[in-house]
Amino acid sequence: MRKTKIAILLLSACVVSAVASAQDTARSSETTGAWHWFGSCEDTRNLSLVVLLDGKAVYRSRFPVCRTNGPTPTAEERKIVFHFKGGHIFQGEYRTLPTQTIEANIWQAGAHPDALLLGVTFVSDRVLLNTIHVAKPDNTSVSQLDRGIVVRTFPSTRK
Repeated sequence: MRKTKIAILLLSACVVSAVASAQDTARSSETTGAWHWFGSCEDTRNLSLVVLLDGKAVYRSRFPVCRTNGPTPTAEERKIVFHFKGGHIFQGEYRTLPTQTIEANIWQAGAHPDALLLGVTFVSDRVLLNTIHVAKPDNTSVSQLDRGIVVRTFPSTRK
């Protein structure tokens, strides 16, 4: 009987410890969360985005980011779309003509506690490039997506 009581006490202590640990993890995740763009949060920051083609900016933008435990918006819900002239070779094999219009799409591809994952696609009559840029909301992030194509994100101080 005494061994049974001790076993029950040990089991109870393990269960209480596991529950407390799970609650601490949940609380911690609520205060940190993962980075999302265009969210509605109390502590919203702005992130600037610049897309460079052969050293020249073809697109500039600024958007709000914040940490939240909410779902990641899908590309259909929220994406950045812009266009620029062709005349570039993508991935060393997809040649575009200067008369072509290239469509660029940027969307939130994933969320992480330290970064925002942005999907980046360039399309004309086919997909020319489809990749990811890792944007760190607290620091400048630079990705060379292809020869001559650079994406740069950085915290924006303008409101």
